[in-house]
Amino acid sequence: MRVQLLPRLLGLLTLGYGAYTAARPESLVRAAGLTDELPDCRSGRVLGTVIGVRDLLSGTAMVVAPAGAPLQAAIVARVACDLSDMAGFGLAGPPRTRAKVAGIAAGWGLLCASSLAATRARR
Repeated sequence: MRVQLLPRLLGLLTLGYGAYTAARPESLVRAAGLTDELPDCRSGRVLGTVIGVRDLLSGTAMVVAPAGAPLQAAIVARVACDLSDMAGFGLAGPPRTRAKVAGIAAGWGLLCASSLAATRARR
């Protein structure tokens, strides 16, 4: 059985980012350039907290899921989260940060998707 280090590491990084974002949701609002679009502090906190908790949970799933199909499902769920971020921020984000945020989400999604290869058993 192969050690599936890459998806576990990516899950740990996702978990860490999610925990940070859930604790400091304004960090996501600033990074995404949404401070002008979400002048209501509460709306930005809710958005940041929801995305942070989602990333915390999906990262945890990648870290603790048993090898094989459960880990693959956790990775696919993570990639789906990144694709939804890419679409949401890419289509509705502020023009000045749209490409940057969508690009980061797409890059992380591709990196996580590439870790699927590490989950395949040797034959």
